[in-house]
Amino acid sequence: MLKKILKEIQKLEKEKETKSVSKKKLELEINELSNKLKQLYSIKNEFEKIENNANDYFNSKQNE
Repeated sequence: MLKKILKEIQKLEKEKETKSVSKKKLELEINELSNKLKQLYSIKNEFEKIENNANDYFNSKQNE
């Protein structure tokens, strides 16, 4: 009976370790994606500002 318990403990410990490694890999991937998204949102916002400024400039030129 003790052997079965020890075997189950080893099995669960191994499974726990495997899942922990997988979790760490997923967290790294998620962090990388989050960083890329932050960069892209920043670029998008800058582009929108430039576009708005250009539109304002050309619209004010047409009104003159």
